[in-house]
Amino acid sequence: MSAFDQETDVCIAGAGPAGMILGLLLAAQGTRVLVLERHSNFDREYRGEVLMPRFIQMMNQIGLLTFLLQSPHLKIDGFQLYIRRRLAATISAPNLSKEAPYILWMPQTVMLEALHEKSKAYPNFTLLFDAAAEEPLTEGTRVVGLQAAVKGKPVRVGAKVSVGAEGRGSVLRRRGGFELAYEEHDFDIIWFTIPKPAGYDNTVRAFLSARHNYIILPKYPQHVQCGILIETGEYGRYVKAGIGSLKAELLDAHPMFRDFASELTDFKPFNVLAAKADRVKEWAKDGLLLVGDAAHTCSPAGAIGVSVAVASAIVAADIITDCLRKQNYSRQALGRVQALRESEVIEIQRIQSGFSGLIAAKHPLMKTVLAAGVFLLAKTGIFRKLQRKLMVMDRPLPISPTIRL
Repeated sequence: MSAFDQETDVCIAGAGPAGMILGLLLAAQGTRVLVLERHSNFDREYRGEVLMPRFIQMMNQIGLLTFLLQSPHLKIDGFQLYIRRRLAATISAPNLSKEAPYILWMPQTVMLEALHEKSKAYPNFTLLFDAAAEEPLTEGTRVVGLQAAVKGKPVRVGAKVSVGAEGRGSVLRRRGGFELAYEEHDFDIIWFTIPKPAGYDNTVRAFLSARHNYIILPKYPQHVQCGILIETGEYGRYVKAGIGSLKAELLDAHPMFRDFASELTDFKPFNVLAAKADRVKEWAKDGLLLVGDAAHTCSPAGAIGVSVAVASAIVAADIITDCLRKQNYSRQALGRVQALRESEVIEIQRIQSGFSGLIAAKHPLMKTVLAAGVFLLAKTGIFRKLQRKLMVMDRPLPISPTIRL
């Protein structure tokens, strides 16, 4: 009699973009896949929904782009940077990439529902909601599955390969004994959504101001998502001072916020994101692999977190397929994902850290000096080169041509 309640080839914890795309790619190879999602549905807000050209390139490479574009989405024209209300730089999406000449906005709920619908074509793909991975199951030093709670009941899942794809708060990262090699937390973001003003175009705008820096993003279908960048822990001071303190900040920040701010009576419309970035020292153990934000969380700078997470998941699909074929689930075999992806992740995090240092300055004098420096930098080709490095892939992902949907 098996020691497990369920058995599969690959058990994936987390049904975000990385987990779902990994599961679909593996299912397309004939692999038995079980995805565990701790929430009861996909309906959550303020996750990565701005998808840069590098995401479009990847989806085209794995044959998923045409399918995804059948779901509701918005195509964003480009990006503008304002410093002290002066336009400092404009980046046109078509100029970034001829292959992917736009930035895509797709609500993550919409994307995940579409991927779930796609999964129904594969009888070897199973997704369970209300199913939380709790810890790895081990035999000696090897992970042989996951202990989970499915609708509150304990379930032991046996798997040849287990994958942590539960994002920055990964339980498997913590319970699996993974160590961080890098961690940074320079600022937080207060997110809120307002109706899109009449005539407002589909351009992302970032503002560096004397007080707080903020960003305005077109949001499907007729809204604008706004974010105010604050010091870590500053939101708690706003709450302690009362809604009037944040209302005053928003009234002063941008004319577009005034109608929204004038009607504020509490903090319910706001959601706070801790803008943390980190990277795990080693992404794999025998029988267990971390992908996406569980292995390497990106800063919000450049809005590329989903793209970077999904890239590692796609590479993981190729490596895990090879591991299953060779029946080799060792740390070294699964660790090839890190060998192929880590150098780009490190480079991206280094660029993001530089941007974070520019936008997260606390002292007013330093804000003024850095704003002047950013204004000058934005007029050079260096700024555009760095933006392209973040937003566009220079080459296709290193995967087998068979890793497609």
